Parts: sequence; structure tokens; C-alpha cells
Amino acid sequence: MPAAGHVNPSAPLVRELVRRGIDVTFYVTEEFRAVVEQLGATCRAYPDGTISSNVIADATAHGGSAKVVQRLLEATQTLLPLLESELREAPPDAIMFDSNALWGRMLATSLRRPAISLMTTILVDASVFRSLTVRERLAVVRETATSLPGILGARRRLLRSAGRDLLPSSPVFPTRGDLTIFPIPAWIQSPDDRCDASSHFVGPSIDTELRSEEIDEQLERLFGDEVPLVVVSLGTLHRGGEDFFRSCIDAFAALPANVLLVVGRAMDPADFESASSNIVVRAVVPLLAALRQAAVFVTHGGMNSVLEGLHFGVPMVVIPQQVEQFLIGQAVADRGAGLVLRHHLSGQKIGTRELRATVEALLDDSSYTASARTLAATLHEGGGAMEAADQIERLLGEPAAM
Repeated sequence: MPAAGHVNPSAPLVRELVRRGIDVTFYVTEEFRAVVEQLGATCRAYPDGTISSNVIADATAHGGSAKVVQRLLEATQTLLPLLESELREAPPDAIMFDSNALWGRMLATSLRRPAISLMTTILVDASVFRSLTVRERLAVVRETATSLPGILGARRRLLRSAGRDLLPSSPVFPTRGDLTIFPIPAWIQSPDDRCDASSHFVGPSIDTELRSEEIDEQLERLFGDEVPLVVVSLGTLHRGGEDFFRSCIDAFAALPANVLLVVGRAMDPADFESASSNIVVRAVVPLLAALRQAAVFVTHGGMNSVLEGLHFGVPMVVIPQQVEQFLIGQAVADRGAGLVLRHHLSGQKIGTRELRATVEALLDDSSYTASARTLAATLHEGGGAMEAADQIERLLGEPAAM
């Protein structure tokens, strides 16, 4: 799955497998070649026009999760035969795939190889609707209904080209394997019958060395300031919209803190020149370096972002853009490490007063930071990349490294 929130969680595991002498070939887009090669793996790029972070971001912006499902089904129709032709003569010992990379699961079935799913987020079932307001439910139904014809059409075409035997049983997404590794802590997953003996919650392995990014002079000054730092980012796939970021500028102008506003590559920071002197606007930033210094993290609630925030003990204001992120944010809030503003789930705007008051609550009440630091200590109890590699070696019938 060519997106930072999916590639980054896999990186420590890939590096650990390589360290143990396992040859890893990593299929992803050219955008992530440097990351993959740094791990010691062989990178093979998907052809242009099949799937990319831009394709996923565009689908997310114009149809949400349902539109992303359509794009993944369409990509599978192209990528599956391509991968089959490359690997059939000399198949690998196992196929490991992101839980959204359906082509990886189908490839494992086609080549009759063990299937290893990397589940980078939580499982969600229909019971989630009980947690939603009427407005939020209607928004989900509208989004799904709009994309449903495209999803059904893409699924029919995939069935015709690949055959019914290769397609996993419903629900197709997220895709599990003979072994399913969750690089997340077990406490963040609600009880789910799909979490069986083949599921292993190993927790994240966040390695700052794998994400070494240069910090320019302005950011260096910002990170070194004694004034509290608030980091605002809706991730690499969600485009929060100019209105949201302008609301942040209005809300935080008088905040007794510095604010790092990360608007994404789809926007030009120059469009926000009117921001007050305590606000720095960037398209992208070295997020781990920023979170290391942050007092509060305003986030969309993507799993990777939340775990990176908790890794540094940073309390969060979670502004979910989709249902899964609401559940993740609620799990954090229930444990005292943040607050959730759910307005975007029903297409509503967050008022500047409420936005400012919510951030101020986290800045003023040290119990949120204390709770975030308590959760930070639980993240690695599952063993991380080493435990995941042990599980893979057991599946392959090899002795796990000691």
C-alpha cells in the first residue's frame, strides 16, 4: 500500500527480517524506493498509473474510504497478473502484504504460498454504527452509496479476470492471512471475532533512525523554543481543506503557544501568509522530530499518526475524517490521553472557539500528558518487529532468532 502510514509501520519489520538473513523484495511505488533500499531490501516499483499515494489521496478526498476500495480493486486487476508473471517461475517462500493490498493476498493464493498480512490499523465491524449519531450514519451511507456502483463494477471485472477462487471471502477489506500481524497495541482494538489464534498484536516499532530528515533553521528555532508547541496535521492522505486550516489560524492566533500547521502537498503554504507570528505553515515536516518537541498534537486519528504521537507521550486532539479514526481517537480519549472533535464525520465545521478551547484544555491540564506517557509505556509490550519476525520464522518452519 503506497502511503506513508502503511509503508512506515512495515519498515522496522523488513529491516529485522533482512538482519536475520532473509531476502526481502518490496513492491511499492518509486516514491518509497529510498526508504526500502535503506532497509536492505530489494525495491521493485509498481508501474505508473496503477496505484500511488496521490491516487489514494485523491480517492480519499472525493469519496472517502469507499472510493479507496474501488481504486484498490481496480489496481488489483492490473497488479495481480503482473506479479504472477514475475514470480511464478521462482516463487518466494511467503508473501507478506499490507491488509489493503488485495493483490498480495490473491498472489499468495495463486502461488500457493503462506500469506502474511500486516494489519496497520484496527478491525471495524457493523457494530460501529451504534457509536455514531444519526447525521454521521447518514454521511457514511451517502458516501458508500455514491461509490457503490464503481465498487461493484470493479469487483465484477476482477472476478472475471482472476476468477472467484482467488478472491478472499467477504469482507474483502481488510485482508487477513495465514498469519496476521498487527503492529499496534492490543488495547486499541475492540473485541472482534476475527482476532483469532493467527492474529498477533506486536505493537509498533518506531525507529527515528529510519526517518532521519533534515531540519532547517526555522524549524530548529521553533523546536528549541521554550514556548509550548502545538503540531497540526491531518496526515498524508486526508486533505482537510483550506477552511479547516484557516479556522486553525484564527483559533490559534492568540494561543500562548507556537503552532506548526502542516497543510500537505496539495496546498501552498504561501496562501496562508496572513498567519500570526506564532504560527508556522508548512506543506510537509519531519513529523517525528516535531512530535518529539510537541506539547499537543492535533491529528486526524490515523493509526500511524496516533502511535507516533503516543510514542513521544504527546496528548492529542483527534479530528477524525472517517469512522475508523473516530474509534482510534475514542480509544485514546477513553484512557485520558486526548479529546475527540467529531464534527467532520457529519460534514460540520468546527468553530474556532471550540477548537481553541479544546487545545487549551490539553495544554492546561497536565493529566492528559501524564496519561499519554502512561500509554507510551504500553506500546512496545507486544515485542514489536522482533516478535513479528519470530512469528514469520515460525510460520516458515525456521528457528526464531534469539
